[in-house]
Amino acid sequence: MLSFWERSELLQADIVVVGGGFIGLWSVLECCRRYPRRRILLLERSAIPLGASTRNAGFATLGTVGEALVHAQQVGEEVVASLMRERWLGIQQWRREFGDEALGYEAVGGYELVFAEEEHLCAAVEHCNLWLRELIGGDVFRDAPELVRRWGFPPHRVRSIIVNPYDGALHPGKALAVLQNRVLQHGAFLWGGALVEALEPTSEGIAIACWDVVGKRLLDVRAQVVAVCTNAWIPQLLPQITDISPARGQILLTAPLARQPFPLGTYHFHAGYYYFRWVGRRLLLGGGRHRALQEEETYEFALNTALQEHLEELLRTLLLPGTDVAIEQRWSGIMGMRPNKLPRVEYAGERIVVGFGCNGMGVALAPRIGTQVATLVGEWLS
Repeated sequence: MLSFWERSELLQADIVVVGGGFIGLWSVLECCRRYPRRRILLLERSAIPLGASTRNAGFATLGTVGEALVHAQQVGEEVVASLMRERWLGIQQWRREFGDEALGYEAVGGYELVFAEEEHLCAAVEHCNLWLRELIGGDVFRDAPELVRRWGFPPHRVRSIIVNPYDGALHPGKALAVLQNRVLQHGAFLWGGALVEALEPTSEGIAIACWDVVGKRLLDVRAQVVAVCTNAWIPQLLPQITDISPARGQILLTAPLARQPFPLGTYHFHAGYYYFRWVGRRLLLGGGRHRALQEEETYEFALNTALQEHLEELLRTLLLPGTDVAIEQRWSGIMGMRPNKLPRVEYAGERIVVGFGCNGMGVALAPRIGTQVATLVGEWLS
């Protein structure tokens, strides 16, 4: 049962964005800036957005040489170079908007461990630098084999380290909080516990069937235009979209350690499938999804025991050999992966815009996707 006041005011909007993670919030923020007199409403199914926005490692990264070479074989060098430039621009967008302190951002640099069977990556450093030199104003990647022994990595396994001084790390929880606060300052409305079940075109816009999780009632929200930004979950609302799949990532966090053998930084290896960083005196390690791709293509937030044990083994044998390590926390997050590893922003029907497909790079790409979503939204406003 709804009141007159609810029906006449609260359930009406010009723009509705579905999904309260980084992509959805950046889309709202850009819409607020472009269309300041419009009523903008964000609908999110949970109190804290589910997915990967606050369940990732907090890397603000351009990507690695290994990842770039693998991706280039699939889509070509020009596309990969463009995507890396978009990541760079997205990271700068975060920093300009909020400042480093508010984001918990640290310009710690990035490092890629190069294993014996991957020494071709070192030879590709200069070639990858050509892609980004004009944008950034200098070389991004540098081969630094001398760091392997200095930082205590086993030299019979790790042959070199590729350094990228332009990568950084942030606190995803702080990033979400300041982004939510900013869109509220602009006058947008954020609803949690609002599960969107269906979208239906009408003569005047879109009817949104939204389940009120707490009130146990179905709300009929109306908007001129809807932007769906639920990433991996988009096919559940728009089944005609089939080119994105869930990809669960496993993460563990150690208890505080007395010794830190290698410095702060964002670390990757094996084409980005593994990643680790210091969080204070704790070490965060995640990845290994490629060892169980089908099993990890799921919407279930759960731990994969085999992968968690594998990550622990890497701690003991590769990252912290000879160190007694206790695991303090474990979790998983669900990313959205597309076959070509590229974001997709377009119309999915009349008055329906979609923005999705960060492919594990949501921190860097969400601002860029949000900007594109806002542009398309404006074409349907009357």
